[in-house]
Amino acid sequence: MKKKHFVIALIVLLQVVLLFYLRFTAWPEMTLWPYLITKGWFPYKNIAIAHTPLMLIDLSIFYKIFGVGILQLKIFTWILILLTDYLVYQIAKKLWKIKTAIIALGVFAVWQLFYSGNGLWFDLYMGIFALCSFYFVKQKKWLLAGLVWALAFISKQTAVWFLLPIGFELINSKRVVIKKNTSKLILGILSVISIFILGIWLFGIFPSFWNWAVKFGLLELPGAQGQIQLPALKNLIVSAFPFLIFIPLIWKTGRKNTSLLFWAAAGALGVYPRFEYFHFQPAIPFLAFGIAEFFSGKSWKNKQTKKFSILYILGCIYLFGGFFMSNFREGTRFYEKNVVEVARFVKSNTNPNDKIFVMNWWDNIYALSGTLPAVDPWVPQLSWYTEIPGVQEKMIDGLEASKPKLIILNPYTGIGLSAYIPQKVYNYVLANYELKEKVDGVEILIPKSKTYANSNPK
Repeated sequence: MKKKHFVIALIVLLQVVLLFYLRFTAWPEMTLWPYLITKGWFPYKNIAIAHTPLMLIDLSIFYKIFGVGILQLKIFTWILILLTDYLVYQIAKKLWKIKTAIIALGVFAVWQLFYSGNGLWFDLYMGIFALCSFYFVKQKKWLLAGLVWALAFISKQTAVWFLLPIGFELINSKRVVIKKNTSKLILGILSVISIFILGIWLFGIFPSFWNWAVKFGLLELPGAQGQIQLPALKNLIVSAFPFLIFIPLIWKTGRKNTSLLFWAAAGALGVYPRFEYFHFQPAIPFLAFGIAEFFSGKSWKNKQTKKFSILYILGCIYLFGGFFMSNFREGTRFYEKNVVEVARFVKSNTNPNDKIFVMNWWDNIYALSGTLPAVDPWVPQLSWYTEIPGVQEKMIDGLEASKPKLIILNPYTGIGLSAYIPQKVYNYVLANYELKEKVDGVEILIPKSKTYANSNPK
C-alpha cells in the first residue's frame, strides 16, 4: 500500500512541476468574460458568447472571491486538472483494478498536457462531467448519468456527442430495463435543463441566450466563413497517433472495451469544425483508460502485439519529448511582455472602470487594466460575429455614447485572424481618433481635437 501511495504521489508531483514549468495558455476570454460578469455584466445580454455558461459562472465566483488575474486563472485551471486526476484514478480503480488505475493516472497526466491542457477552455471543464457520466453509466445509475450529462451540456454544447456512447450503453443493457433506464436518464437531463432555463429566464437573459448560444452557437457558427479550420496532415497524424492503442486493445480483448473507443471518439468530436488540440480534452480520460487497460494486462506481451507495443511506446516518447522541448519555460501565452506593457500603460493612464476600446489586440487588456469596454454588448471582433447585420452599427453607437478616452489598436496584418478588419468600426475610429504613441508596437489612439464633428460614417 505504501508503494502504491508513493507512486501516485510521485505522478501527481511530476505533473504539478510540469504544469508550473510548461507554457500556460491564458486565453483572453477566460480573463475578460468572468471579469465583466463580476462587474455586473450579464452573459449573452451584455457579452456575446457562443458557449453555454456553467464554467463562466463558476470562474466568476472564483474571481469574485480571490480577485481577477493570471495567477488566479492558473490556480483555478490546475485545481480542475487535479480534480480530473482524482476522478480518473478512482473510476479506473473501481471499474478495473489498482494497477490499471495507477497506469491510467500516469498516462492521463502526460496526454492531458500534450493536448494543450495547460490552460482553461470549456472542453477541459466539460470533460469532468462527461467523465462522471461515463462512470454512472457503467454503474447503471442512469438518473445520475442524466444529471451530470446535463451539467456537461450547460458547460459546452459539444457534450451532445456523448449521447452517442450513452445511447450505445443503453441499447446494450437488458431489454427488460431499457425503457426504465431511458426514462431515468431523461428525467435526470430534464431536471437540470429545466432549472437552468428557469434561472436564465428569471435573470432576463433567456432571449439573448437563445440568440447567441443556441441560434448562433449551434446553428450558424459551425458553418460560418473563417470558422472552419481543418488540420494539416501532420497535425492530424500526431493527434491521432495515441488513439491507435484501441486497435490492439479491441483486437485482443474483444467487445468489452469497444465502449471505451466510443467514449473517446465522442470526446474528440469537438475538434470539428475548428481543429485545436485542446478540443481533445474530454477524450483524454478515455484514452488513458484504454492505454492502461492494454498495458496492465498480458496481451501487450503477446508476440503479435509486442512489436506494435514497442513502436507505440517509442512514438509516444518522441511526441511528448518534442512537446516538452517546445513548451518548457515558455511562460504564459497571451501574457507576454508586450501584453503586460500595454496593460500597465492603460492602467496608468485611466481610472478604475474607465471605458476604453481594444481593436485587434488581446481583450484581457480590459481585465488586466481594470477598465471596461466602451461598447455594450461586447462582441468579439471576429468575422463570424461582426459581419452579422447590425453588429458593427451597434458598436459604433456604443463608441459615440461612451466616447472612450483611449483606443488600443494593434496594426492589422495580411494573413490570419488579425487580417480581418471590421470596416465600419475601423472607419469610425480613423475619423475620430488619432495616434498618441506606441507601446511595443501597439497603437494608443486618443480623440481628435474636433472629436465627433463628423462622427458616424455608417
